[in-house]
Amino acid sequence: MHDFFVADGGAEQCGIEFARMFPTATVHTTFFHADRFGDRLSPERVRTWPLQHVPGLRSRFRALLPLYAAYFSAIEVDADLVLSSSIAFSKAVRTPKNAFHVSYVYTPMRYAWDLDTYLSGSSYSVPAQVAARLLRPTMQRWDRWTSRRPNSLVAISRTVAERIERTWRRTVDAVIYPPVRIDEIPFATRDDGFLLVAARLLAYRRIDVAVRACTALGRELIVVGEGPERRRLESLAGPSVTFLGHVDRQTLLDLFSRCHAYLTPGVEDFGIAPVEAIAAGKPVIAFRSGGATETVEHGVTGILVDRQEPDAFADAIGQLRELRIDPAQLREQARRFDVPRFRAEWTAFLDRHGVGN
Repeated sequence: MHDFFVADGGAEQCGIEFARMFPTATVHTTFFHADRFGDRLSPERVRTWPLQHVPGLRSRFRALLPLYAAYFSAIEVDADLVLSSSIAFSKAVRTPKNAFHVSYVYTPMRYAWDLDTYLSGSSYSVPAQVAARLLRPTMQRWDRWTSRRPNSLVAISRTVAERIERTWRRTVDAVIYPPVRIDEIPFATRDDGFLLVAARLLAYRRIDVAVRACTALGRELIVVGEGPERRRLESLAGPSVTFLGHVDRQTLLDLFSRCHAYLTPGVEDFGIAPVEAIAAGKPVIAFRSGGATETVEHGVTGILVDRQEPDAFADAIGQLRELRIDPAQLREQARRFDVPRFRAEWTAFLDRHGVGN
């Protein structure tokens, strides 16, 4: 079970890896962007909801958030093992009493528990923001209630495990870091001088911090990704900032291999893209919070910034000149998040619960 395959992000990479681990399993979701994901996940395996076939709805998938809760709550899955790859909703599926349902949780529902951060500085209309705040208490109750449906919870990071225990009042059975396909990432010592960000363009990702910092410095910044904040971010950007929108995987890997450094100005739940940059031998400048504290080693694989402000990131960009970076060491540091480790930890977890292959 996975919420939706629309934008290409870390959660979707995990969902695809689960499909590879269980090659005969059926994949249930809402929207599935076949052009974007079909080469990695066969559309023949995917079961979508009826709205998949309504023209134009997929591009507005965020506007349908309340419907996802109703859809996944109503699904009854007849299987011995159910794995929900849950951004927010898929954990709500119903399963037989004798089934084992494990939910891999990216975070408790952000729209319910961290709504102020999600909306702060966003381009959502006033009516949309008012509606979200009115729905928040209901969504919090629903999120906590449906968190009881899985037999077991696995978190993507210690950061997320702490959130689960605080908001859902449940204990996490394991922390398994997401998989990063290290061997497909080109390792290169080439440096074309530009800085890179690749993320969904949502307000809480704080891409504005990177845009303002690079604009002030006149440093070249390439922003990869789509989202509702693109127009606002473009209005903040100077001529040194380029927005590419969605790019294919090979283009993104090429950008990793040629960039000077990767920027992570937001609070990551884990953050696959920063690890991919490290695997390419590139340092990461990240806000010292969330998943970055578990993936970026200050002074070794990058710089952790104490303030989520443009001037702080601008200072850190300047400090890169003083940082002695060994690209080969960065590559080796990234291997602790490689795919074989992910598969081995999941195999061991399922074996402990008596549901291994």
